[in-house]
Amino acid sequence: MYRVEFTPGFERDIRRLDKPDALRVIEKIEWLADNPHAVRFPLKHMPGDLKDLHKYRIGPWRVFLWINHEQQVITV
Repeated sequence: MYRVEFTPGFERDIRRLDKPDALRVIEKIEWLADNPHAVRFPLKHMPGDLKDLHKYRIGPWRVFLWINHEQQVITV
């Protein structure tokens, strides 16, 4: 299982969602921690500071994250 780290921006945004939507997003992120290879390809043509950024769809929401397979960390 990978460790999940949340950015301050994600924490702010998740608090703005309705509770059922927020729980759905959190549950899916926990699932991704157990199944990190479900996110396959990083976004293309990103600037250097956003290199290897992934986008994952959770219902009507999009979650942007980085996956570090060497350190087993997902940063949301």
